[in-house]
Amino acid sequence: MPALDEERASSRKTFDWNVGVNIRHLRILNDIEQQTLAKLADIDVSQLSRIEAGTRSLKFKEGMAIAKILNVRPERLTKEVINAEVE
Repeated sequence: MPALDEERASSRKTFDWNVGVNIRHLRILNDIEQQTLAKLADIDVSQLSRIEAGTRSLKFKEGMAIAKILNVRPERLTKEVINAEVE
């Protein structure tokens, strides 16, 4: 079963990375600074930074708040990467 565990971990990392890139992309498109989004979503800015970097999983409540602030459906955050070339 170790191969299955490794596959799940890899899938989770990919999912977290996609979510983070999507949030960052949408935040930039909406011209919202990271500190502002974190404050509005009631998330510590360091946690939002980790979410955007794909090193921390997004919690349900956080995702709902962020989606509302960014004016997108929550499932939009979890789709394949919108655009990975965001500065």
